[in-house]
Amino acid sequence: MAGKRNSNTGGNGMTESDRRLLVENTAEMRELKGQLKEFKEHVMGRVEKLEKKEAERNKERLSVVSVFISSAALAVSIIVNFFRHGAK
Repeated sequence: MAGKRNSNTGGNGMTESDRRLLVENTAEMRELKGQLKEFKEHVMGRVEKLEKKEAERNKERLSVVSVFISSAALAVSIIVNFFRHGAK
C-alpha cells in the first residue's frame, strides 16, 4: 500500500486529494484572516468612538464639579462677608 501511495504522490508523500485539501484549507484560512482583519478594524473603530465619548463625559463631569465648587466658594464668601459686615 505504501508503494501505491508513493506512486500517486510523485515521491513527496502527498496525494492529489491531500494537495487539494491543503489548497482549500489555505484559501479558507486567507479568507478568515481577511474577515478577522475587517472585524478587528471595526472593533478598534468602536473602541475609539467609545473612548472619545468617555473623554467628553469626563470633561462634562469636570465642568459640573467646577461649577459646584465655584458656587460653594461664592456662597462661603457671601456668608463670611455677611457675618463680617452685615451682622453689626
